[in-house]
Amino acid sequence: MGLSFDIGESRAAECKRECSLVVEIFGFEITREALLRALIILVFASMPSVAWFFKMRRKMLEYTVATIRAIESAVAPRDQRYWLHGYLVGFAAKYWVRRGPVDKVYVNFTMPPYHAFFYLPVIALFRKRERLDIAVEYSKPLGVRGEAHVFDPRRRSVRVMVERDVRETGLSKRGDVEKGSIVVAGKRMAYYARGGGALEAAVRIAEGLARLGEVYRVSVVPSRRMIMATLTPSSPKAAGEAVKLVAGLGGEVGVARGGEASTG
Repeated sequence: MGLSFDIGESRAAECKRECSLVVEIFGFEITREALLRALIILVFASMPSVAWFFKMRRKMLEYTVATIRAIESAVAPRDQRYWLHGYLVGFAAKYWVRRGPVDKVYVNFTMPPYHAFFYLPVIALFRKRERLDIAVEYSKPLGVRGEAHVFDPRRRSVRVMVERDVRETGLSKRGDVEKGSIVVAGKRMAYYARGGGALEAAVRIAEGLARLGEVYRVSVVPSRRMIMATLTPSSPKAAGEAVKLVAGLGGEVGVARGGEASTG
């Protein structure tokens, strides 16, 4: 009798665990009914997200391809190399131009993950947008002296990038560096500058870019023979025009022309 009693009690305890209406997940107790409802909701919620993914994937790929074609048309490189950012969210590129004063053009283009349905509220909340970083390396002097960085201080990522560049070029250690704010195309921006016409050149480029999208940064660094810019282009075509403008290939700015300054 004792043996039978022990076996029956063990089976009863086991049945109680298996038939329990409460389950434990990551230390939290939840009823099986609530868990089932959550799974059903998740399944139904995932259905539009799958359709959204394929729709936005096509649009994002089309936008990326159009941007690449616009940039290549603008700079007509002799050679190029691309690196993809996670398949859908952008690319980095290096273009060997070697025409006129322009030696190389570097581009970094990123998009928010519009294809991620459940990430859309985050995109809307933080106002994430497309971003185009441009760096042009010249084979000839820029024709201006000094150094200038014009940037939007409200953009933390841009501010951090500019402050890093200022440290690397040694501008932050100079006693004659000028700091202030300036209105560019109706938008107040901060700047670091040191004489020689670099600030005027940066402002002129920023005003030109403002016609093509929202400008976040323009840097003119004659010591490195480089001009850098960051913006949100209004379209793929605008992205190509922005690269063309920064490189001076269209004559809109023309800060580098065989050592002759052209800053307006």
